[in-house]
Amino acid sequence: MIRTTTDAARGDYAEHYHPNTEELGAAEMRITALGTGRPFLRRSQANASWLIELGNGDKFVFDFGFGSQMNFTALEIPYNDITAWFATHLHTDHVGDFGQVWIGSWAGGRLKPLEVYGPSGPVTKYGFRHFIEKQRESYAWDTDTRVGLLPAIGAEVNVHEFDYSKVHVVYEHNGVKITSFPAVHIYDGPVSLKLEWNGLTFVYSGDTTPSTFMVENAQGADVLVHETFNTVGQLMERSGYDERTARGIGTMAHSDPGEAASVVAQCDPRLFVAFHFFNDFDTAPEMEAEIRKHWSGPLALATDFMVINATKERIVQRMAVISNHVWPNKARHKGFGAAARKERMQMSAWLREREVYPKG
Repeated sequence: MIRTTTDAARGDYAEHYHPNTEELGAAEMRITALGTGRPFLRRSQANASWLIELGNGDKFVFDFGFGSQMNFTALEIPYNDITAWFATHLHTDHVGDFGQVWIGSWAGGRLKPLEVYGPSGPVTKYGFRHFIEKQRESYAWDTDTRVGLLPAIGAEVNVHEFDYSKVHVVYEHNGVKITSFPAVHIYDGPVSLKLEWNGLTFVYSGDTTPSTFMVENAQGADVLVHETFNTVGQLMERSGYDERTARGIGTMAHSDPGEAASVVAQCDPRLFVAFHFFNDFDTAPEMEAEIRKHWSGPLALATDFMVINATKERIVQRMAVISNHVWPNKARHKGFGAAARKERMQMSAWLREREVYPKG
């Protein structure tokens, strides 16, 4: 992995990032990889997810694939602190943790409606709103039985579906502008996202094959996270795919490292972060070699808990040190005490009659 700054240039940044020990500068952006792997879930890399924290206090999460929420909670950030959640498309490795985002955050201290943003589809059933509505329906027993035990407001979800086919601003508040632009990925619906704030720009590809949309919208980004699937050879050797399947997945559905690097070179970001591949000791060298055929600038090969601090002056990349035994961060939210609640559901009398209370 190539660092984006030398130790001498690191200044007042510690070698590793320890959650809740560094105050974010007023003009600073911090990006943390919550999930960097492929659809096949493994312990070392969760599915796609990125946390963006801004010096104005706003926090956004781009994608929330399976396993990513365990990494989010390891950072000990109260769910109440998250401004909004964004999805790039509806593959489960990008939205599979919605149940945890909604219900886990409700149980974990969120005392405001969940704000979620995602793209439409060519027909209703392929759109983000349909996905959220059906997810909520499927969790009816779960959520209805929590009403009364938990504050009522945590069950609320505000869905913001936007047109996948346009290049347009889908969020603008508190000095933050988030633009969606189409991504070319298998079928209509996927998008990439660009966040602009205080003169800094973060671009996240989601899933995409090389496209002019990226070249046109990611020019001069400070940090460009672009998907870079494992090489065709690695997919054949390590995943057991036949060549046709490997090429279909690695180059038709996704960008291989050379393709991604070629597009990134046309965008010329301050830092290129390659993600969406299995980053192992024996795959990373080949991935980097393929990227270097087209991109000679600053490069980071993403892995979970990689942290990037960006200002106009410099970009610093390091790893977070986390605990596997976190609890909800009660020190930074008001708790449930005064929050309004609704009446609890009542179980059938014949069930209640069989309940056994301890004596004494």
